[in-house]
Amino acid sequence: MRMSRRTVLVGALNTGATALLKAQPALGALFSNEKPIEIHVSPAGDDTNPGTQTQPLATVGAARDRLRKYAAGSAVVLHGGMYELKGGFELGVNDSGLADKPVIYRGAEGERVTLTNSTRIAGKDFRPVIDPATLARIPVELHGKILELDLTKTALQHVQCYPEIFEDNGGIVELFFNDHRMPLARYPKTGFMQMKKVLVNGGGLEAPGDWRSYYDKGAPAQRPPRPGVFEYRDDRAANWVSAVPRGVWLKGYWRIPWQNEAVRVAAIDPKAGTITLAVPVPGGIGNKYHRPDGDGKENYWLFNLLEELSEPGEWCLDFQDKKIYFYPPSSMDGADVLIADNDDPVIHLNGASDVVLENLTVTCARNNGIEVTGGTRNLVAGCTVHNVIKNGIVLRDGERNQVLSNTVSYTGSAGVWLSGGDEKSTPRKPAGHRVVNNHIHHFGEIERVYAPGVNAGYTGNGGGGHHVAVGMHIANNLIHDGPHAGVLHGSWDHVFEYNETFRICTVSNDMGHFYCYDLYRRSGNRVFRYNFMHNSPLADGIYFDCDNREDKVYGNIVDGGNNAYLYKTGNSLDDPLQIFCWNNIAAHSKTGYRFVMRKGSDVKNNVAVDCKVPYSFPMESGKGPKPDGEAALTGKNLTYTSTDPGFVGMAAYNFALKPDSEVFTQIPFEPIPLAKIGLFRDKYRMTLPSDASLRRFEDPDETHSGASDILDRKG
Repeated sequence: MRMSRRTVLVGALNTGATALLKAQPALGALFSNEKPIEIHVSPAGDDTNPGTQTQPLATVGAARDRLRKYAAGSAVVLHGGMYELKGGFELGVNDSGLADKPVIYRGAEGERVTLTNSTRIAGKDFRPVIDPATLARIPVELHGKILELDLTKTALQHVQCYPEIFEDNGGIVELFFNDHRMPLARYPKTGFMQMKKVLVNGGGLEAPGDWRSYYDKGAPAQRPPRPGVFEYRDDRAANWVSAVPRGVWLKGYWRIPWQNEAVRVAAIDPKAGTITLAVPVPGGIGNKYHRPDGDGKENYWLFNLLEELSEPGEWCLDFQDKKIYFYPPSSMDGADVLIADNDDPVIHLNGASDVVLENLTVTCARNNGIEVTGGTRNLVAGCTVHNVIKNGIVLRDGERNQVLSNTVSYTGSAGVWLSGGDEKSTPRKPAGHRVVNNHIHHFGEIERVYAPGVNAGYTGNGGGGHHVAVGMHIANNLIHDGPHAGVLHGSWDHVFEYNETFRICTVSNDMGHFYCYDLYRRSGNRVFRYNFMHNSPLADGIYFDCDNREDKVYGNIVDGGNNAYLYKTGNSLDDPLQIFCWNNIAAHSKTGYRFVMRKGSDVKNNVAVDCKVPYSFPMESGKGPKPDGEAALTGKNLTYTSTDPGFVGMAAYNFALKPDSEVFTQIPFEPIPLAKIGLFRDKYRMTLPSDASLRRFEDPDETHSGASDILDRKG
């Protein structure tokens, strides 16, 4: 049984504002007395044409330049095909529309319009490997199947050697084949290798015995950081000894499941069964709770090495040979081969206002897909953004910009990234950006931690992070299949409502569908209501990992996972923090609700069903007396063991309560509007994905789990 989805009418676009961008008082002079026009563009056109439907221009740049001569409210219609941009396509202040007459760039109805700024490579430029020394590194059965591209015969720029340590893709090019990003050669192909024992942690400088420090047994003195050394379990490492001078990199969750660096290998000793890293890893290697030896479960993998290039689709860049080696997944004849080598976003609205991007596909990019910097009342709607190495869509500063009814997928970092507003003004000034009705999935494909579906105010890896993002509205998004967080947030005054999230934290634990780690002095007043979180065994639901101030959590459903609702503070008990949590449902979780309570909190009318620990009230250390958390409850909360309290269809993930449910006789529980949760149909999203296509109620593949002991969560 499937919960219904609503059909709603989206309000009128860009209403309520009539003034031009205040920072550009002369903007009106940009528009002539000409009436608005419609300019047509086609890859088969010519920039000397008049730009009519029968005689279109060839490039969006020419259309932009011509459009500046005409009135606001004009439109550029892009017809089907691939638009290969030399750099990024940029619209500035001079390309703005008016509040009631936006300038529109839209794909022609029923036609697929694709923009990229990657470099096309002819299939014939990939040649069979014939060098005997190189063939010796390739299994005989793959001779003739693995091809090479000589980089010295191209103009590609980002082919330099990796840094010693990095968290992203190392700054090199990326390879795309028929609109799919090709994976780097990897061992193992799925899952991970695990360290056997740590010999040198290498963290450095903290007090001996602290989990950050490295120390030798019998010599617990402070030491500067040094490269880690560990014993390996998988004897495959012996095959890589001769490749070490060329460059061998491992990527791993070296100490915790929320830290993931790639590090060059300095040495492999098959006799001792050890690997020595080339540079220190911040905080050292080995599970931080099991120093100095680690717990033997630290996950890592090898990548970008010809010796491990063995599956169709894999490739590697050999920095010494200055060649790309590629095992194409199908024939190169007629294949569309692109290499991302551009530093620009594909589309960049840089100071422009009142611009609409509609029904466009952005793909194969080394940077962000669509970036909106500054400006106001811009709209990105009905677009598809995928196969980008950084973030899918970025709203950076500006006011009242919208991301509406798009599909964002297979991003190297976040799906949608937001900033803006003023935290220091009185009252706080919201950016007012809206992220509504978007399907965001398979994000964090390269940056495996802190790269969520949506980021609204969190910057940094571990230990807390913050950027200014005031007054964001995140609603009705479908967010799934990410290795770490679903939504990261910080700063102030957000509303998160009617979102559905699943298969979150597919690799890492100690993270949530919604997560923040911030200080009460710089974050708070956020609302979480009517969100549905499910099928994420490693994830927490709504997780406040440090301070929470004036945040309200009500009407949400979490099914499965670690802690459904988790409030954990890391600062003084004297801080003026309260918890507001009511009318939520937690089902099939290890812990239903976990609170560090404060006076003035409001926790009541919640329901826990089949949770190992329905309610938990750990006591945190800090200044002043420890409060009695359970005594601070302001109302009744219900607990059911394996008993269904009267759901319409709990086995089918329908958590609507029947009218005669006993819950209503026990507490004043307000029905949760399930029909309004998730994606809806509008002019930009005419159909909704099926449960089968989404595998909506399937758990992640457990072989990819990177879970490890998180001892600092024990209260």
